[in-house]
Amino acid sequence: MDTFIFKSADYNSEAQIITLGYAYNGGPSFSEIVHFPGAKKNLNNAETGALHAAMRGLHLAAGISYYKAYCPKNIQIEDYDLTKEEADFFFKFYRHGLGEFSIENNRDLRGIIRFPVQSNHHLKPSNIQLVNKCVVPVGGGKDSIVSIEALRQAGQSFRMIAINAGKPILDVMEIASCGKPQDAIHIKRQLDPKLFELNDAGAMNGHVPITGILSFIMACGAVLYGYDSVVMSNEGSANEGNMQFGGIEVNHQYSKSLDFELDFENFIQKTALENFKYFSLLRPLNETGIAALFSKQKKYFDAFKSCNRNFHLDKGLQKFGWCCSCPKCQFVFLVLSLFIKREKLILIFGKNLLNDETQEDGFRELCGLKGHKPFECVGEVEECQQIITSLSLTDWADDMLVQKLSSELNIEVIKPKTLNERALLFKYEHNIPKEFLEYLNAFIRS
Repeated sequence: MDTFIFKSADYNSEAQIITLGYAYNGGPSFSEIVHFPGAKKNLNNAETGALHAAMRGLHLAAGISYYKAYCPKNIQIEDYDLTKEEADFFFKFYRHGLGEFSIENNRDLRGIIRFPVQSNHHLKPSNIQLVNKCVVPVGGGKDSIVSIEALRQAGQSFRMIAINAGKPILDVMEIASCGKPQDAIHIKRQLDPKLFELNDAGAMNGHVPITGILSFIMACGAVLYGYDSVVMSNEGSANEGNMQFGGIEVNHQYSKSLDFELDFENFIQKTALENFKYFSLLRPLNETGIAALFSKQKKYFDAFKSCNRNFHLDKGLQKFGWCCSCPKCQFVFLVLSLFIKREKLILIFGKNLLNDETQEDGFRELCGLKGHKPFECVGEVEECQQIITSLSLTDWADDMLVQKLSSELNIEVIKPKTLNERALLFKYEHNIPKEFLEYLNAFIRS
């Protein structure tokens, strides 16, 4: 298993399927399938060329799921010659995308990941004119809901898009489309079952930059479905890392960060689709600001779900609803407690997490009072500290964890109204086109 091989990437237009091939020398081979139901079947020559350019990036990105089983030093590309631009981009993508994985497996990847430069040429992107339309990826949580409603208020035409949509995503789509979700795009990604067999047999497993992989799938979708912009819903808080390991800052949300966003858009524009746009509409805000905007969308309260147990790859471990014991549940409960009435929030989750002593360690980690920031999509430590102390001025004040943790934090106690106002100010750099920034501003003011 000393060499990982990128074998091939092919598109079957009749079946609307991209097949990605990988292998280990002298070991198992893998075949991943990405199905694009409802995609164009009759591509012209320019569209075919554009799709194959985007597929090349997808092939390299999706390979991370299979490479991580053994993380060999040698990487071989069979179907094309890798350029320096590609080698540089994917070195960073694998290095930072596997940061959390390296901690989980106690594997320092310095000097391990090496993509071979096989060509001195530069890739020339397709200049086809993509359809002037945007898509909004739906994840089932509060963030994409805010993006959807901001665009809807602005009268901006868009389509919802999801990959391997589970029940929470379908429920949100149903509400967002007023019961008529026919226009939504549903893509299916199927990992090779042999990968799970390897994991069961002892091969390494762990976190991968899933948002990055899905972004490459959506770049292919731009050609197959007809759109030119992917409007993500990643917040400024996603830029904050979790801890240092192996010579880098490890960030669970690396492929949701502005760093990745800029790298990815530039990479696609320079190597595949010249007219493709990729940005996060919520990037200027932190999680607190997004929660404030979401709290006005009451029709979604009983449908949205952020707990990752809803989306577990192992069907046997899936649990629909809120598990009420993971960092994601704890954080979402915390951030929404400022904006949703106490009785309603407890009803949504099924229990009061802030008055449960078994939750203490989790909330301590969120507030920087223990360990490190959890490996989850949660807000910044500073904003968690601000929220927990601000709650001491509300009807949550008598709850055990609010009393205990707020008393240990030596920071200014900000009134909830002031914290809300500050959270809705833009405090992070972003990559938002001017007209979309105006949509967000108008939504905040409404």
